[in-house]
Amino acid sequence: MKTVLMLTNFSETSRKAITSYLKIHSQLKSDSKFGLLNVYSAPKTGQSQLLKIDDILEQYSLQDLKREKQQIDKVAGLDKLDIDLISGKGDLVKVINQLNEKRPIDLIVLGSKGSNILKQLILGSNTDKVVRLSKCPVLVIPENIDFKKPKKIVFATDLKDCRFKKHFERLANIIRFFSAELLILNVYKETKPDGQLFEEMMNIHLKDIPHSFYYIQNNDAANGISSFLVENQADMLALIERPGNLLVKMFHHSVTNQLALSAEMPLLVFHS
Repeated sequence: MKTVLMLTNFSETSRKAITSYLKIHSQLKSDSKFGLLNVYSAPKTGQSQLLKIDDILEQYSLQDLKREKQQIDKVAGLDKLDIDLISGKGDLVKVINQLNEKRPIDLIVLGSKGSNILKQLILGSNTDKVVRLSKCPVLVIPENIDFKKPKKIVFATDLKDCRFKKHFERLANIIRFFSAELLILNVYKETKPDGQLFEEMMNIHLKDIPHSFYYIQNNDAANGISSFLVENQADMLALIERPGNLLVKMFHHSVTNQLALSAEMPLLVFHS
């Protein structure tokens, strides 16, 4: 991965996610470029006052970014790590997408308060906005877990994801980076789908990666995925988010009935 963008609001949650990711990254051979992004909002006021306030808020943001980097370096034990400090104003997703246009971002890393990431995606949050609207792969790390190098990553799919071949390449690159095994899962309700073409395409992208395909029957996709994650001792769940908010559609019923993912683990999302 060439460019990794880490999001911070200077909270303990974001700091823990960033430091845990950097500790793992430092153990792997990579020449990645890192960016640490903080986005601030300016209050509504007159034009002349707004310019002055913008300058002040930007200075505060950059000062806080410098202090945050010092804390991250100290906790992660990476004193010489080169991290670009980026201060942005306005809408978080808009700033991210503008940065992505200037230099393609291979991965966004952000922390999630609490263990139930999917519930936050449904209720709405900055996590939700970044996952749904940014054009880059997003790794969401819940604050209640000790993030470690993943050995098994589950990619849950309805087999319609074959239209998004570029995401398979990105997924494959991330799997290679972590030297992980990929478990490709389809949960169906009644009739097992014909996955031959999908498997053939995946085999092309994953020819050098240990991977396997699984089809399980369950009327509730979330329950099926949750059970599979636990039974196979998975370390991360990967999904492709498509128009119409697939995550919300897939997990809404289970979350509202307190049947959401029982396994607390990072979520890797690719946006179509």
